[in-house]
Amino acid sequence: MRPKKIYKSAFVMLFTVKTRIKTGLCGLLLALGAVQSGLALADDAAKGQAVFERDCSLCHTANAGGPNIMGPNLHGVVGRKAGSLAGFSYSQAMKDHGATWSRDNLEAFLAQPQTAVPGTYMPYQGLADADERKALSLWLSQQH
Repeated sequence: MRPKKIYKSAFVMLFTVKTRIKTGLCGLLLALGAVQSGLALADDAAKGQAVFERDCSLCHTANAGGPNIMGPNLHGVVGRKAGSLAGFSYSQAMKDHGATWSRDNLEAFLAQPQTAVPGTYMPYQGLADADERKALSLWLSQQH
């Protein structure tokens, strides 16, 4: 009887060790996935900043306390009501737009500003690349 009990105990111990290894590996894979996802977001934000510098910085700033130029300062734009930044002279169309900027409606605006807000003063033809719009909206959403 004794050897059978030892065998059962060894089996349970082996099973427990295998389960812990599997659980640990699953946790490690999830952690690596989260790190990779975080790195991808950082890459996208860096891409968004590059797009901003290339396409937007001639008319806009995006730093806290930065000036309005030809367009309003975009610091804190995500979460802000369209046409509401004090000290900037918006078109009546933008003032009447009434939406609060989110990443989604910002991306739609960046694709075709004149279609998204007919009558806007923004003379930009739009950003054709969807990945660049997504990266730009991500970067702008981090400027708070």
